[in-house]
Amino acid sequence: MTAPDKYGQNVAVWQMTDPPSIPDAAQALADGIIPRTVMRFASASTRGATLTAPVEGMATWLEDANRLDVYNGSSWVTPEPSLATTTSGLSAASGFSVLDFFGHRQGKVTVLDMYLARTGSTIEANSGGNITDTVCATVPSAWRPTHSTIAGYWDSGSSFGGFVIGTDGIVTLRTASNGVAGGTNLRLHITFIRTT
Repeated sequence: MTAPDKYGQNVAVWQMTDPPSIPDAAQALADGIIPRTVMRFASASTRGATLTAPVEGMATWLEDANRLDVYNGSSWVTPEPSLATTTSGLSAASGFSVLDFFGHRQGKVTVLDMYLARTGSTIEANSGGNITDTVCATVPSAWRPTHSTIAGYWDSGSSFGGFVIGTDGIVTLRTASNGVAGGTNLRLHITFIRTT
């Protein structure tokens, strides 16, 4: 009679007292191990036709979608990626200082909140709200956009405007409703998707 494996996974292990049968022993081992591996299927429909009675905890890789799914007992779900966070690594450009910094990333979605103080002189805006492009900070390399320049917004309570962040991590103020006065604290927020 087969016995359970020592890891508690209910994989049948052929015993010396079992009737000799290499095919039965191999089948028992395969039946116990395959459902506990990451099974590969061309598509979800192929998986559905093959696994007519999936068991909670089964994992599959869908080749057409390049996606890992896990069966939760009632449906196939994609595991949520872990959350990464940082509060360090933001460097201020001349005329600015860092008051606070938060970075959050889950999968390819990145959210950055930067809190800066304008320590230099006032940056004047024209009547259309445009200012001379002004570099205010550089984001750490692991937290930069990967494919293009991304636009965000900032506010200070008395003024607001737009900024961009490039793949080099340089954060540049582009517009300001009332300029940026010396001594002003700016809150910059941006959300983007990294391609890698």
